[in-house]
Amino acid sequence: MISIILFVILAAIPTAELALDAMLEGTPFQSAQEPVLIEYGDVFLLPENPELVKFAILRQFHRMAFQLSQEPVIQLADYITVNWGYLDTDTRNLWREYAGRTGLPVPIEEINPDNITSILRYCSESGKQPPTINLLELNDLQRFYYVSSLSPVESLGFINDTNWAVRNIVMQKNPQSASQMFDDPSLYIQMNAAKIAGRSDLLMELASTTGPIGHMSLSGVGQIPILEDSLFESANPAIRASSLVALFELGWRIPEEKMDILFSDEYEMIGALTADFLGTDFVFSPEGSLPEQVSRIEDIPDQLVLVTDVGDFRLTLLKDEAPVTCRSFWHLAKSGFYNGIYFHRVIPGFVAQAGCPEGNGYGGPGYVIPAENNCVSYKRGVVGMADSGMDTGGSQFFIMLDNQRRLDCRYTVFAVLDDAENIDDIEIGTSILEIREVNL
Repeated sequence: MISIILFVILAAIPTAELALDAMLEGTPFQSAQEPVLIEYGDVFLLPENPELVKFAILRQFHRMAFQLSQEPVIQLADYITVNWGYLDTDTRNLWREYAGRTGLPVPIEEINPDNITSILRYCSESGKQPPTINLLELNDLQRFYYVSSLSPVESLGFINDTNWAVRNIVMQKNPQSASQMFDDPSLYIQMNAAKIAGRSDLLMELASTTGPIGHMSLSGVGQIPILEDSLFESANPAIRASSLVALFELGWRIPEEKMDILFSDEYEMIGALTADFLGTDFVFSPEGSLPEQVSRIEDIPDQLVLVTDVGDFRLTLLKDEAPVTCRSFWHLAKSGFYNGIYFHRVIPGFVAQAGCPEGNGYGGPGYVIPAENNCVSYKRGVVGMADSGMDTGGSQFFIMLDNQRRLDCRYTVFAVLDDAENIDDIEIGTSILEIREVNL
């Protein structure tokens, strides 16, 4: 196949560094056939040779990250199919990652240790039948992808799997199995099983537990008097917020005499949720800036240990790439801010997120920090700072559970786990005991 190459005549070919700067600023410009420029220029180019294919794929991922339209990927898919035998393993895995999200074809190849996760993930995302494989050799993430691509009946063989995410996907595929999961070791699975089975009594028991499982359980209770009591009597702000959301979902109408109580709740999210339901505006109190007592970048440690109730995870701070974020993270960790905080959002194969003091994803440290866009790739084990828009980072961070290159440059990368082997043990409700310096 002869590739059609579009050449752009420029008075001066921009350098790779300038192209990267332009991409980070959101103003890419015309490119020529050079690895970085083919990705970040504003003219779509088919690769001149197979070595450039990964840059063409990354271009599509990064356009996806910035919510830009996807360019002519059919031509790229044809080019990749024809040149598949010339592509290296990383490029093939990257294409499967993109193709699984977009429904594009991928040539069949034999499984090996370097592509097994990628192939199983592609089957899961594209609805393809998984290949015949030695199940004893699969790790937790690989089993999750494998079982996700099975039929409901086939997946039942994994109902007692050692990993919570695998058991949960089996139950989602087979709702009738929920009654077998009421005593599951995972409170998250117990909650999902109770919701599927309509067991309000079990959900009320779980609602009394601390952490995100407690307030998440309220969403399935379905009893307005109980939810009203939780909304107006609970001292836990996350319980009040979850009760309010559950009431709205049940069609609850706010009593006139309670309107001022909701809008004046010390937890501003209550007022914001109420305003959103009523279609009115709500203005949050302004967030502060980074405290003055935060350590200088040269005074913070290079490595930290994230201690949780499912194991310890050692991470290296990327102080050159994200100095402000690293300084803030260490400031909060050293002060004990993270001690006792839960992972409130875990999506297998995607992210595990923590750092909200309320445990519902709406909280922060009381100040915001600027975004520090950098070019560190979002791969498994990378740690990023969550935000709700440009320059709104705070205390919430997320750990990548698999490669997700579409997030590149969208969120600040500030650390990398030294060993990501056991991060699939993290689930909603996993508690952070402390974050400390390695040598302490």
